[in-house]
Amino acid sequence: MARKQIKAEGQDRRAQIASAFGEIEQSKIFLDKRTESAAVKMDIADLLKDIIQKQLRKDYDPEVESNIFINPERGDFEVYILRKIVQEVDIPAIEISLDEVRKIDESLDLGDFYEEGPIRLEDYLTRKSIQIIKQSVQKKVRDLERLVVYEECLEKVGEVVAGEVYQIRSNEVIFTYNTSKDHRVELVLPKSEMMKKDNPRRTPRMKLYVKRIEREKAKVRLDDGGVVEKEKPDGGMKVIVSRVDDRFLYKLFEHEVPEILDGLIVIKGIARVPGERAKVSVESTSARIDPVGASVGYRGKRIQSIVKELNNENIDVIYYTDEPQIYIARALQPAKIDPLTVHADIKTRKARVMLKPDQIKYAIGKNGNNIHLAEKLTGYEIDVYRDVIDKSLEDPTDIDIIEFREEFGDDMLYQLLDAGFDTAKKVLKAGIEEIEQALLGPAKPEEVLIFGKGRKAPFKPRERKVTDEEKRYWRKIAENIYRTVKEQFSDSDFRDLIDDAGDRETVSLSADE
Repeated sequence: MARKQIKAEGQDRRAQIASAFGEIEQSKIFLDKRTESAAVKMDIADLLKDIIQKQLRKDYDPEVESNIFINPERGDFEVYILRKIVQEVDIPAIEISLDEVRKIDESLDLGDFYEEGPIRLEDYLTRKSIQIIKQSVQKKVRDLERLVVYEECLEKVGEVVAGEVYQIRSNEVIFTYNTSKDHRVELVLPKSEMMKKDNPRRTPRMKLYVKRIEREKAKVRLDDGGVVEKEKPDGGMKVIVSRVDDRFLYKLFEHEVPEILDGLIVIKGIARVPGERAKVSVESTSARIDPVGASVGYRGKRIQSIVKELNNENIDVIYYTDEPQIYIARALQPAKIDPLTVHADIKTRKARVMLKPDQIKYAIGKNGNNIHLAEKLTGYEIDVYRDVIDKSLEDPTDIDIIEFREEFGDDMLYQLLDAGFDTAKKVLKAGIEEIEQALLGPAKPEEVLIFGKGRKAPFKPRERKVTDEEKRYWRKIAENIYRTVKEQFSDSDFRDLIDDAGDRETVSLSADE
């Protein structure tokens, strides 16, 4: 029974030794011919030599020397113990007598080393030491695998890849991506890098911009007692991707418009409100190419594929120019602006734009997106003013509603302009009720879905209902707007204004305040 147990333990140890170096051949990184597997195998071979030598000195003799021959192609190795030839043997583990060695090899002499082997490691090492050898090789293989994948992913930083949804979490979405060398990599899309309209459940495959790679971090204590986080050189990696980065839009254009990749068209600037609106300025390096026409494509096919990928994000492509007046006028599209009405100061990077009353709301845009994107694209701080063609029709005591841009914000200003309230007196004449209605906007019908499949109902959808809480909120905002505008007029001017309008109800409302 004891003999069988010893034999079984010997076979188990031999299997462990074989698997120790067998990790090299089992690793995926060596199955790819494009990988520099020879250099990697030699690194592991050097590690194997060091760890075997260390364990021999620990288990067999502290002063033992050995020769280890490794064949990375076959995945096997041989170990020889070096025994010094002496006249009289004091330490049998590492010495051999001259008389004994002459029976084996007559060419050896005193002071030489005799290679004994190849030895069976299970006869010289403990089970624990053999396990240490195996684990050391396994760890080295894992580290090299991570290094190979890390270097390959590092080449993808700044590029667009297609990933498949693997897991949806509360604050991030995990995608999987197979590299060119067939390594499976997880891509992390944080919630902050997603567009509002992105729906990973309905779109399991998405294009993603590889933003950066983060290594696993460990806390390190400094000499002064402080603690900082530093990346581990061999730690796990996290590939962070994005769909809101401006460079993502640049790469989509580069993919769809070959002239950009060839350098015939240059993208000079990009400004985005992800998922809503974007502005792209382009310039041609060839007189024969129309940069805007080439970027949009025949019948808009090129731009449509980009818009579809970005969930119907509205993209304006404009011509770039060095003239700030013309550039600003183009950037404020769809507002129709004469460049001569744009006054730009190159030193302060500020611009004043005179606009026709009916073009102001287009220049500002919904939520102020249009003017904000124009400022980001051009690098100028833009102020817009109402330009009245017939000065005789203008009331000198009235105030442009644009003057309240800082107090109201671009979003509310756009809603007031959209309702036709372009001056302070028009706001006061309208009254709080109409201001509230302008802020709420027209009642939008709700789209009723059938079985959650995204198909519209065949019957007429019901109108969106505004809750009492929403009504109270917008009522308060309307009252604040009315009060702010009213403060710009004296009591006598305000009474004259109301008397002219014949609106006694508004007077009573303001008196109650």
